[in-house]
Amino acid sequence: MPDKPGGVNDKDIDWEQDLRPFTRLPRAPRETPRQATPAWIPALVSVALVLLVCGAAASFVNANRPAKLNIGLAPTATFAIATAVPTERIPPTATPWTAPTNTPIPSPTPVPTGAPGTSAIRVGGYVKIINTGPTGLNFRKEPAVGGERIRGLPEGNVYEVVGGPANASDLIWWQLKDTDGVTGWGAASYMQPVAKP
Repeated sequence: MPDKPGGVNDKDIDWEQDLRPFTRLPRAPRETPRQATPAWIPALVSVALVLLVCGAAASFVNANRPAKLNIGLAPTATFAIATAVPTERIPPTATPWTAPTNTPIPSPTPVPTGAPGTSAIRVGGYVKIINTGPTGLNFRKEPAVGGERIRGLPEGNVYEVVGGPANASDLIWWQLKDTDGVTGWGAASYMQPVAKP
């Protein structure tokens, strides 16, 4: 018979068998509950730490910034609008044309046969080119240093003397004929008379 109406009869329950899974009962709640920390305290500590780190970083940057850039205010941009100022137009003036003039090459002064340095060299004779180095003797159209250069005559070659002598640019010049039949002038200082090859 149940202890109470609608209750359970103690005789129908095997307490030892039914309570076996619950041999270890849960802990009893603490008598003194913890005091909760208000939420605004950790938030205030976090804000204070962030401000402290930012202030330290700003002071480090200001201390290590170059002196030229350590200014209080940022420069402001200034805009200027350019306007065209009308000016009086002056028409160009024509420059008179002057025809180019050729610089005349001084005419060679004939050197008498038998003058020093010419006694052995003669028209109809032959000369060998000497002491010119790798560039050779300057073979020119006119007997002057300013005369147009035809080409260089290689050192050691022999040429026929067909004209001269002429005195120009403080040198004595002889007219030579090369193997192709081209005639030109060369300075006697780089010639040595030789027999006909």
